[in-house]
Amino acid sequence: MSTWDIVLICLIIWAVTKFASLYMKAKNEILQEEIADLTQKLKNKIIHVNVEQYGSVFYLFEKDTNRFIAQGVDISEIKKTCEARFKDAVIVADSDELKKYGLE
Repeated sequence: MSTWDIVLICLIIWAVTKFASLYMKAKNEILQEEIADLTQKLKNKIIHVNVEQYGSVFYLFEKDTNRFIAQGVDISEIKKTCEARFKDAVIVADSDELKKYGLE
């Protein structure tokens, strides 16, 4: 094997590894974008709420924004309101908070 053959083989190996590296990097970036997109979609499907009681009425407010979510006098009324307003989302309240207000 001549020196030129060895140089050529080394160049081919370098080119193949460079191509493989670039391919894996591009694939990784695409996967990261897909994960970010799915994470955002999931965040939009789950609404974490705080529960407050004023008189006999319970109010749900989104934890992060304090946005009004629903109100009701019992858990079934609150569930109906949440299902009607947020068909594609899940409303999640802390179980200790629900127990505190007797909304289990």
